[in-house]
Amino acid sequence: MAVAGINLNINFEGLRELQTNIKSFFPNKEASEVLGDAIEKAIYPAFLRLGEVTPRGPTLNLRRAVAMKIKKYPRDGGAVGLIGYRRAGAAQASSAAGGSVRAGPDRAFHQWWLEFGTQPRVVSKKSTKPYSRRGHTRRMPSGTTTEVKPHVVQKGQGKYIASSFNRLGPFKMVRDLNRNRVQTDPAYPQAFFKASSEPIRIPPTPEGGIAGQPPVQTAWLQTQGQVAEYLQRELSLRLSEAWAALRYKDAGSITGTNTL
Repeated sequence: MAVAGINLNINFEGLRELQTNIKSFFPNKEASEVLGDAIEKAIYPAFLRLGEVTPRGPTLNLRRAVAMKIKKYPRDGGAVGLIGYRRAGAAQASSAAGGSVRAGPDRAFHQWWLEFGTQPRVVSKKSTKPYSRRGHTRRMPSGTTTEVKPHVVQKGQGKYIASSFNRLGPFKMVRDLNRNRVQTDPAYPQAFFKASSEPIRIPPTPEGGIAGQPPVQTAWLQTQGQVAEYLQRELSLRLSEAWAALRYKDAGSITGTNTL
């Protein structure tokens, strides 16, 4: 879980001292429990914010994969908290829209690309796969028309094609009369199609996608002050409770008699 390569730390004044005091006061195993429980409460706002800033794509796979995790280390008394996306590819999934792309709780394979951007790509191979052409009316240069029956074009498109057909499933091509162009139904981003006589150059995706907001980093930057405040409060509370319990225990161990 969590996008690899991002190191998000809290270095607010007082937190390191509190952590040191916790580890000094409690045995290692108990200290890891105290720290882990406090971190779990503290990073919850960051987890909620990550869900809010995560883009909703056609499959919703990234949004479903938002997660948080607490890891405790009883041997050394430490604990860490993670926000990010579930590791992809382990749970069951089903076809998102009839294509090869699948939908499920852990299908966020693209989390790295969105966080850090992508390199430019080129569709450099022409399509030679046969395809079916629907029947239609063709207008000849002379002005006359002729009816073309449905048929299979064996030589293929003979063009460079970028399409979501195989990955996101079937779509229809419809003419937008207002803009005098042909587009997919459903429209982008649920489906897309582009054909060109030249190689298709796909520009790089910037960090954070179109919005320019890397989700994990954005969520953390917007909530780290709140996380630090919650963590400081939780750790201070646990220390105060522990000291109060210790003083009560010590007071109860003093015995004696009063004489007049």
